[in-house]
Amino acid sequence: MKWGAFPWLILIPLVVVGLTALWMWSRRRTRAILQGTWNTPLLARLTASIDARRRGLKQVFLAAGLCFLVAALARPQWGRREIELERTGVDLVIALDVSRSMLANDAGRTNRLSAATRAIQHLLEASGGDRIGLVLFAGEAFVAAPLTRDHTAVERVLSSAGPWSISRQGSDLGAAIKQISAGFERAAQGPRTLLVVSDGEQLQGDAVQAAHAVARDGIRVHTAGVGSAFGAKVPVWGAYPSRSVRNAAGREVVSRRDESRLQSIASAGGGRYTRIDGEDSHALVQWFRETGANLPRITEKRLVNEPQEQYQWPLAIALALIAGEWMFSERKRPKTPGQVTT
Repeated sequence: MKWGAFPWLILIPLVVVGLTALWMWSRRRTRAILQGTWNTPLLARLTASIDARRRGLKQVFLAAGLCFLVAALARPQWGRREIELERTGVDLVIALDVSRSMLANDAGRTNRLSAATRAIQHLLEASGGDRIGLVLFAGEAFVAAPLTRDHTAVERVLSSAGPWSISRQGSDLGAAIKQISAGFERAAQGPRTLLVVSDGEQLQGDAVQAAHAVARDGIRVHTAGVGSAFGAKVPVWGAYPSRSVRNAAGREVVSRRDESRLQSIASAGGGRYTRIDGEDSHALVQWFRETGANLPRITEKRLVNEPQEQYQWPLAIALALIAGEWMFSERKRPKTPGQVTT
């Protein structure tokens, strides 16, 4: 037998000790009051109808009833049953660009990475039973969070993502798409979706060709652009955050959102392009609702062997004992006519 809420059992000895102390105190106090008020031979006749054994039995009923009530709160479990769980959803992997250009401050009043992170957080909050994974990429890519329904775990990884997460800088989206494709479960039935969140600038490799290749395997590639077309300077993260990145000629680098490249990747991957505007954008939530509405949902069924709750048995015993204590009289039974007293 197991207990679903074992700490409740600690109250059982406290109930027994507390009731015993209360009854002993009450008996002494009642005796003192009676002796002080009726200290005459009449006292014995007034208390002659009280049966000490029946009173003690009432107290046992009450104490046992409260103990069984506490046991019911501790949720005893025995026996097992098999239940079938059914979950529906889609598999979605989010590829987040964490290259240095994502630190440019042209996404409202914040930088591109912060705006993209906030938009993805809104998407995680709006997702239900969908499995979501997270891949971070710059000059290389790695799976930061595998496909999971634990969106809180994905959000924890997302909150600490940045250029410092990748040792090799750049934006090799083509390699990221290939790695993500390998990470999908090929045996899984249903839609598999990849969402690339990036500024689209200076992408290395042939991302369009990679998107076209994975689309043939049934993976839809969507893109989301962040940043502005006018662009902004790229700050140096680390020891000199107030400085900007400069090129070989010593000029400050200005990074711009490359919308046409992101649209080409989405078109090759059979997906759709959307834009993240501002620091608190819900564009990804709207994209997911419109895109996911037409997708068939994955249905996952599995049997779970779990213990059965049996709290109803100690609860029934507790109610019976408490009711018995209330109905049971502590008075002696009256003598029947003709009974002879010896």
